[in-house]
Amino acid sequence: MRGSTVDGLTSRRLGISGPLDRVRLQEAQMAALRATVLHAKAGSPWYRERLAGVEAESLRLPADLARLPLMSSADVAAQGQRMVCVPQGEVARIVTLQTSGSTGAPKRLHFTRDDLDGTLDFFLHGMLSLAGQEDRVLALLPFSQPDSTGDLLIRALTGGGVHCAGLWPPADAVELAQFIAAERYSCVVGLPQHLLALSETLPFGAVRTMLLCSDYAPPALRRRIEESCGCETFLHYGATETGLGGGVECEAHDGCHLRESDLLFEIVDPVTGALLGEGEEGEVVVTTLGRRAMPLLRYRTGDLARLEKGPCVCGGVTARLCDVAGRGKACVLGGGFRLTSRELDDRLFDLEGLLDYRATLDCGGGSDRLGIEFLAGAGHDHLERDLGAALRRVPGVAAALELGTLALGPMRRVDAFSPSHTVKRTIFDQRGSTS
Repeated sequence: MRGSTVDGLTSRRLGISGPLDRVRLQEAQMAALRATVLHAKAGSPWYRERLAGVEAESLRLPADLARLPLMSSADVAAQGQRMVCVPQGEVARIVTLQTSGSTGAPKRLHFTRDDLDGTLDFFLHGMLSLAGQEDRVLALLPFSQPDSTGDLLIRALTGGGVHCAGLWPPADAVELAQFIAAERYSCVVGLPQHLLALSETLPFGAVRTMLLCSDYAPPALRRRIEESCGCETFLHYGATETGLGGGVECEAHDGCHLRESDLLFEIVDPVTGALLGEGEEGEVVVTTLGRRAMPLLRYRTGDLARLEKGPCVCGGVTARLCDVAGRGKACVLGGGFRLTSRELDDRLFDLEGLLDYRATLDCGGGSDRLGIEFLAGAGHDHLERDLGAALRRVPGVAAALELGTLALGPMRRVDAFSPSHTVKRTIFDQRGSTS
């Protein structure tokens, strides 16, 4: 294989001369970290207080990151304005995020033009894993707002000589498939559930590659897309906190090659926060390198994954985030049993005909009640029964049902969801508090 397209980007942005290897990459990342800590302490009153006892020069090895305290989304919501390191006139974009189910202050992430240009750079190089100048790319993402995800992707590819256009919200799947075939789009980027619905109406082989982004993509969902329309799927990992771009799969499909020029990743124990070894599953922690407006130092994403730093089959050197499982936060059912949206995704998207769903927890009849609204493909008229059977195979659901602390609510077929309801997919907990 030709190697990861992210490697060259990493070398260039970190100023690494000569062949890229893990030793040079680590040294360059730690130098970038020291510069970022100095910038944060100089520009942000919050970081100045928080890192008062930390000397940037002491950060020489990855283990030294433990000198820096972990930070959470609650820190960003409460202290975001005090974290900004540049004058407001240098801020090019502010993204406001409301945590699902939260009634508290939203998170506001600030970016300079240089910060956004770094994302453009990554989007272009990351997409070269699955699209080239011979391709026509369709981005099924919001793109009308300047510097939105879709806008950045379109500008990045267009600047690199790859045709890219946007469409949002996605049209009816049949109409969309006809449009894609008529306009000869060979690569499509979008949310997993939107691409699943599209795959069932596309002519087999009409689209060569798809990039699944912005949400957890269960293995069963990827399998169904590839079997339905004959394309090759790739995964993207990223969030607003990572500057939208984080990592992308290569042709080996063995984890997302990470944007290590701008991001430093760790895996920690979700409970204790202790650093875990390579290959162990835990919570993804990210530190931004070189970000001007609002650096994030050891930010807990809430996502679960493994980190692999060994050579990739493709020949790439950049570390890979593997088995990304989405948010690890669980709803606690009566009896103490836990339920995550990942468990529901893994089980429910294995059902042929299911295109999308929304799970809701509420109270009824003295127990918790789990209900499902769902979209189904044509000819699948008995999914209500299949959904109930699939839910009973989820361990936490099965245990709570047996104990009598949970009942299954209605399984209701709907004609459509809001195009953005899956970002990020969650269980809508309406029991009065989110566990």
